[in-house]
Amino acid sequence: MGFPLILMKVIALLVVLAVANASLASKYPLQYGGKRSIMNIMMEVENKLKSGGPLETVNGVLNGFKNAVGQEQAQHDEVYQLQAAECASEITYRSGEVQEASNILRAANGILKTSNILIGKTQATLAAIGDILTQTRQHIGIINDVRKEEAQTYNRAAVTFNDAINAIDDSLDLVAAAGKASFVQIAELSTRLLKSAIALKKTKSFMAPMAVLAQLSQEEGDSGAIERLGQLLTTLRAEVEAAWTAYGEQNAVSQQQFNAQKETFTNQVTRLEAVEAKLSNKLENLQGVVSVQTAVAQAASNRRTRNQTLWDDATALCGSFDVEYQTTTAGRRAELVLVAELERLVERRLAEKADE
Repeated sequence: MGFPLILMKVIALLVVLAVANASLASKYPLQYGGKRSIMNIMMEVENKLKSGGPLETVNGVLNGFKNAVGQEQAQHDEVYQLQAAECASEITYRSGEVQEASNILRAANGILKTSNILIGKTQATLAAIGDILTQTRQHIGIINDVRKEEAQTYNRAAVTFNDAINAIDDSLDLVAAAGKASFVQIAELSTRLLKSAIALKKTKSFMAPMAVLAQLSQEEGDSGAIERLGQLLTTLRAEVEAAWTAYGEQNAVSQQQFNAQKETFTNQVTRLEAVEAKLSNKLENLQGVVSVQTAVAQAASNRRTRNQTLWDDATALCGSFDVEYQTTTAGRRAELVLVAELERLVERRLAEKADE
């Protein structure tokens, strides 16, 4: 095998080395190949062989080339180890950031889901309480109106009973005067008694004394009729007073029932208003939680996306470091293989010259 064949091998290897060195020159602070040139080495070896130089000189040139390759590989090994450590650290850090952001996002979304469910339930409860409050307040208004009407009825009844008592008392005054009254006076008393009878719905009770009073208007001075009228009027007055007392007691019971009902419903309104205020405050707090957790979720999502992108970039870059390291290391091995070929060729040429 002569130098022309070796030269063809060298050219092929140089193409591979040139491509590798060009891609790495922009990323590593190394000079791949530097000023080293296998072509120059071959020419130098060829010249020394032609000039009959000793083997030690030729080996010195080749050993220098091998030492340069070895130093460059050692430097690249050191840089590669640093890059590998930095890559592992960066990828671990970014992976942790992605995981932490994912955990925060998951927690925030869980809180948001729970808070929104609670908001819906709280709003439904508030609506129900609002309806109950409206109905209760309306009922309080109704019983107030009923009690107001009852009070007005009681006051009107008081006037009616008072008029009836006065009419009876005036009639008793007539009895005390031994029936000495004019026809007009008796007619007036009769009219008042009749109105009271109708107002009190006691026409039957008033009928007897009214009949005797009418008899007096026809038979003035009848002592028997006057005595009977006094008895009837006294009995009637007692009946009217008893009716008024019973009506007053009934009104008192109604007032007590009204007071009890109103107190019950008023207390219910107070309790419901307290619950409503508490739920409104809870709703406001839940809405605040939703606002905060929405911001937290958005920030966590952005953080995860940003670190995922940086993780992808770091993984790709570190992968390119591995590829470049393997490629340039393979190129240096090829250079050493070629140098070994040159060494064998040199030994063969020197042996051939020695035989000549």
